[in-house]
Amino acid sequence: MHKENEIFRYSGSNGSMVKFLKLENKLKKNLEVIGKDLQDKLNMIKLYQTMLEHVPLTGPKKQEEYVANPLNAFALLRRLRQDWPKWLAYLGNQTKMERMQKHLELVPSEKDLQTAVEGLLRIESVYNLETSHMAKGLLLDTQYNSFLTTPDCIALAERLFNDTEYARSSHWYRTAVRLYRQPYDNLFSRVLGLKRKKLNRMYAQAIVNEPDNTNTPPTDGIDPSWQELAEKISKNVIRESSSDKITHMVNKYLSVDEKIYISLRAKYRPQPKAVERACRGLWPERKTDHLSCRYVYENSAYLKLAPLKLEQLSLEPLVQLYHDVLYDSEIKAIQNMSVPEANAKRVELSVNQRIADMTGFGMMEHNKLHVLNFALGQGADTKSCKARADRIATIVFYANDVAVGGATIFPKLRLLVQPRRGTALLWYNLNAAGAADPLAKHAVCPVVLGSRWAITKCMEQEQRRPSKKLCLA
Repeated sequence: MHKENEIFRYSGSNGSMVKFLKLENKLKKNLEVIGKDLQDKLNMIKLYQTMLEHVPLTGPKKQEEYVANPLNAFALLRRLRQDWPKWLAYLGNQTKMERMQKHLELVPSEKDLQTAVEGLLRIESVYNLETSHMAKGLLLDTQYNSFLTTPDCIALAERLFNDTEYARSSHWYRTAVRLYRQPYDNLFSRVLGLKRKKLNRMYAQAIVNEPDNTNTPPTDGIDPSWQELAEKISKNVIRESSSDKITHMVNKYLSVDEKIYISLRAKYRPQPKAVERACRGLWPERKTDHLSCRYVYENSAYLKLAPLKLEQLSLEPLVQLYHDVLYDSEIKAIQNMSVPEANAKRVELSVNQRIADMTGFGMMEHNKLHVLNFALGQGADTKSCKARADRIATIVFYANDVAVGGATIFPKLRLLVQPRRGTALLWYNLNAAGAADPLAKHAVCPVVLGSRWAITKCMEQEQRRPSKKLCLA
């Protein structure tokens, strides 16, 4: 028996069975479609896993080495912020999606990503690096086991375009287009939503907005239609042109050897500023015959037993480098001082006493030590480090070696000091008249590889109120 409200579809006739057979055939086709869709998704997953094979999964040392590279660190932040949420949408209502959703609640913020973008672009600009070289993992003439992908390059290009740096953005867009190739083109398009036609249009728009056509290759010896092409393209043309026309134009630009673009970029690049010259190592060698190294005994009774090793770097203004003035235990504590809960009072007293021994200024405990950690293109320009009339001297303790970048520089002195673990840099900011000495103006080069841990203290005139402004040296 069956319930009265139950629909009865089976009549026992062959005609009914044929209908069911046709129904099953439809279900089978649906299953094939679902299976193909799942197989396509599995292929995309495997492709993405292949792209991430270089990412270390285990071992703290390997992981630290990986994130110390600015290309890797930036790409990691961008993937977490932009790619992984798209995977959730692409996979849809599959098993274990709830766990992925939970993980995605912990991804970096947009501000984190933009800070990384700024840092990498600062490295490119200050150190005069080529976009195509950076994308291949080449940083300052050293090849690293790292690279950037099309989505990475687009993130950098978009930031530059939004900041109206169209010439620089076009280089990153062109690199993004060049990297948009098999086997990852389907992954970029279907999972990450990065369509090639849209990317072509973005690249063309960047070219059009360039004020000086710095990316338009010369016509001689390449293609007689270049000049005509350059004259025809305009903002309206890009907006109104079909995708095929834009693709044709972009392909013409891509057909030019990247070396030509590099030479064009060098031709139109502005003269480097003093800070950029310093960070790039373009200064001539300094004369140091009048400088010396010595032991410091005189500022306290303790130094008679354990003198400090001092190296003179400049006499006017006075700039000195002290060697081996931090213990390993203090360095660990200094790094923990950036955590509010950390109890570092003992180390603060110890370091303050050492500063007093170095300078003879007394403890001056009212001015706290500031712990600074720079990474991924972070640094400080001369405006951030501007001296004030109440700031007698500044001291910087370096808590680690910085492999590349992160140097403290004095542009007017042509002096560069690379951070070395356990050393301390001391300089005087005021001249004999008590005014800020322009020669003491300093900056910090962007960190390229690793991070820069430092502790700073500014010594002020006793009659002035202590400043709460951070000392960025």
